[in-house]
Amino acid sequence: MPPTQKFPTYRLHTLKTHNGPVNAICFSSSPGTYLLTGSSDRSVHLCRALPPSSTTVPATTPITTTPIQKYAKHGYSVLDLAVTADNARFASVGGDKQVFLWDVETGTTVRRWSGHDARVEAVEFGGEADSIVASGSADTTLKLWDTRSLTSKPIQTLSEARDTISSLSIHMPTASIISGSYDGRIRSYDLRMGMVNVDVMGHEVTSVSCSDDGNAVLASCLDGWIRMVDRADGSVLKGFGGGGSYAAAAAAAAAAATAGQAEGGSATAATRDGTLRYVNSSLRIRSAFAKGDSVVFSGGETDESENDVNVESHVFAWDVLTGDVIARVSAGKGVKAVSCVTWNEKGGCWAGGCSDGEFSLLIFLYLGKLCLHKEVLFDGVHFLTFDATK
Repeated sequence: MPPTQKFPTYRLHTLKTHNGPVNAICFSSSPGTYLLTGSSDRSVHLCRALPPSSTTVPATTPITTTPIQKYAKHGYSVLDLAVTADNARFASVGGDKQVFLWDVETGTTVRRWSGHDARVEAVEFGGEADSIVASGSADTTLKLWDTRSLTSKPIQTLSEARDTISSLSIHMPTASIISGSYDGRIRSYDLRMGMVNVDVMGHEVTSVSCSDDGNAVLASCLDGWIRMVDRADGSVLKGFGGGGSYAAAAAAAAAAATAGQAEGGSATAATRDGTLRYVNSSLRIRSAFAKGDSVVFSGGETDESENDVNVESHVFAWDVLTGDVIARVSAGKGVKAVSCVTWNEKGGCWAGGCSDGEFSLLIFLYLGKLCLHKEVLFDGVHFLTFDATK
């Protein structure tokens, strides 16, 4: 099946509302009508996922430059976002060392929790009715906050990490909190049993995402590999990116370590035959499952040695079963990194946030390739198409 049919590659909407790199992006909860974005310009923006008054597929991609709502209480870069299931509140974190809880409609902060000693890089909702907020910080702690309590102190602090906690994923059916850290480890906390399982990746972990069934964790690392890890035994089920076979790369790394040699670097931006490869060697890049856990996709960065103004980063998508690349989507000329991506299962679309390395950024929404003779509507649950020529 052609990649354009297996993974959305048609750019439907471009948002240029921020004045700095976009570090976090998420759809509103089902059906995902809106997008929340967090930026280094210290603000969070709320925008419609679809362009305003969009009923047909345009000849050029619509661009939105003004958000519906702007949330501007942060004093430092916004690094992560999470939204509740009822879309009434969202949480944001960043360089403020605080956790902000917002009321979406009024645009005000309901709570601000101070307790971290360094920037906060990750946030997630969990618990009954999203009553618990989890935050991960560069102070190496994971803290849990009760939204129903008036206390300003965390209800629990988990201090097992030895470096920055870069990413969190909460899987409620298994009562688990999963954290990724720059100490090269994935930690899975079983809240019912009061236990923690640790899986060693060997490289800084920049993103973790749990599969819908809770059996696997997707982990992005700074060696240029995205690993799908079996939660039962910690084995790597599949490796994505990096170039070549993950098993062969792992064996070579083990042999080099045994011989006392330095491990090989991450994949380069292109092979000698010009084939594009996934690169993640220095930045926090988010990855995610898509299409019912059948696809893995991730933002990427350009090779540090490439200073060409025409350089462009890509979003890569892989088939979970085969590990094959099924799509490479360019972010555009001059865009040096796509740092965050998010998937909307109901709408069958995705969005990514990126930076041109200077002052501005794009957020883009992709849908499967549509015939230009068809109209596209959003019924609040799915993107619908019908032939407008009949």
